[in-house]
Amino acid sequence: MIDSSEEKDVEFVQRPIETVFFDWDRTLAYIKTLTDTLAGRLARMFALADLPYSASEIESALVLYDRDVAAGKVPALVVQPQRKRDIARFYKRILDYLGEEDTSRPAMEQLYSTYALLPTYLYEDSRPTLSLLREQGYQLGIISNHSVLARPVIERLVGDLIPPENILISEEIGVHKPAKTIFRRAAARLKTDPSCCIVYVGDNLDVDAVGSVNAGGFCGGVWLDRPDKGADLVLPEGVVRITSLYELPPLLEAAPHREA
Repeated sequence: MIDSSEEKDVEFVQRPIETVFFDWDRTLAYIKTLTDTLAGRLARMFALADLPYSASEIESALVLYDRDVAAGKVPALVVQPQRKRDIARFYKRILDYLGEEDTSRPAMEQLYSTYALLPTYLYEDSRPTLSLLREQGYQLGIISNHSVLARPVIERLVGDLIPPENILISEEIGVHKPAKTIFRRAAARLKTDPSCCIVYVGDNLDVDAVGSVNAGGFCGGVWLDRPDKGADLVLPEGVVRITSLYELPPLLEAAPHREA
């Protein structure tokens, strides 16, 4: 677990914090379908793209995929990758096992976008934390690896707390986390120096917390470990771990005094 001592806090917040960016999926919001299995979510997405495969059929395809990866017949693909093309390749692989004929790039791009159309809900700590930080004078923003179709969903759920111009979506600007371009562009949009006053909060340790510091040059990365499974990990300098967004305001307020 991250050391909560005063020494570690000071190391994290050496300079006043002015701006806080958040990841979206699994940080502020989550997808909820009738079944939370991977096969169930994929079945719902495939149906939205007019690919009527059942969850059981998709589960069988996933088993075949895992078998062939273990045998070295096909390369392993990350189930939750960050880049659009990696996600599309994963979907294509599963559809190949299902015998789908049209796995063209346009078809896979359409399928990629359907994730944003699944039922999306905010975590219970999201709006209270955003509201408190806004009251305390922080600039707030979102940087998300997502489809353009996610924007109306994000704006509907938190648009009253985060201005639309402060929301950066990877498909809109053509670059994905953890590339430094997306972090630097976010800092430029809010006219803030990333090395002095920006913190990024996300559920992915490497892509979000570490990436924002190492690639984006942000002064701090906050890893939101909601499952609370990373207590024993040794985190790099500039990165801290929390298990709830309720822990974020006190962490930021421990920074040096911010001028009004």
